[in-house]
Amino acid sequence: MRRRAFLLGAATVPLAGCGDDGSLSVPDVPIDLGGVGGCRSPESLVTFSTLGGAPLSYEVTGAPQSFRADPRFVEALEDWAAGWAAASGLGQLTGVSTYGAFVDKCDSWHAAGRAFDFATLTHEGGVVSCRYDQWGDDPAELRGYWRLAASVASRFTYTLTYRYNAQHHNHIHIDNGVNGYDAASLREGSRTQVDLVQGVLRFVFGRDVEATGRYDDATKSAVRSVQRDLGITVPLATPDGWREFLTGAVALGR
Repeated sequence: MRRRAFLLGAATVPLAGCGDDGSLSVPDVPIDLGGVGGCRSPESLVTFSTLGGAPLSYEVTGAPQSFRADPRFVEALEDWAAGWAAASGLGQLTGVSTYGAFVDKCDSWHAAGRAFDFATLTHEGGVVSCRYDQWGDDPAELRGYWRLAASVASRFTYTLTYRYNAQHHNHIHIDNGVNGYDAASLREGSRTQVDLVQGVLRFVFGRDVEATGRYDDATKSAVRSVQRDLGITVPLATPDGWREFLTGAVALGR
C-alpha cells in the first residue's frame, strides 16, 4: 500500500538537480521511481559539466549547468557516449540537455547518483530529441528517439521511455539499479523492457507490433525475424543477444 500511495502522489514531487554551487534546480517533472522501493544514499559524488566532450545544459532553462553523480556512473555514461557517437552516424556530441542526475529524494536511483535524464542530444550532424511531448507521432523523431533508447538500454537495464508514463514524455531516464556495472540483459517479464523492445521493433525495424507491454507471440515472432535479418544466433534474453539486437537497431538508422 505504501508504494501504491507513493505512485499516486508522485506527480506532486519535483525532480531536482544540483549545480556546482550547491544550488537546487527544479524542473516540472516528478522523480523517477525506478523500482527502488526505499531510500538510497550515494557512496560518493563527483561534479561533471560535460558528456562525451559536449557541455551539459539544464532543459528547463537552457542554461549550462554542472551536475553530480556517482563517479563510476559518470565513467559508464562517458563510455556509452563514445560508443553512441561512433555508432549513431551523427558525429560528435556538441550539446546535451538534461533534467539532471543526483537528487536527494527517496525511491529513485537519482538518489544514489546512478541515474541520468536525457532531453535533447545535439551532434555535429543532427539532433535527437526525447521531447515526445513536443513532437508526438512524427516518424523521423520517433526513429531517432528509439535508436537512442536502444543504445542506452544496451548498457543501462532500466531505461524509461514515454511509454512508461506521462511524466516521461519529456525525457528518457536511465539508471543501472538493475544491472549495476555488469552487462545489461532482457527480463521477459519486465514491462519496461518489453515496451522498449516493441518500440524498437516498430519504429526502427519497421515491424507491425502493438504496444502491449507483454512479451507475447507477436513480439517474439518479430524479434526472431529481426534476429534472422541481423544474423543474430544467440537468444535475446542473454547479455550478448540483448546487446546485438539493440546495437543492430542503432546501426540500422545510420
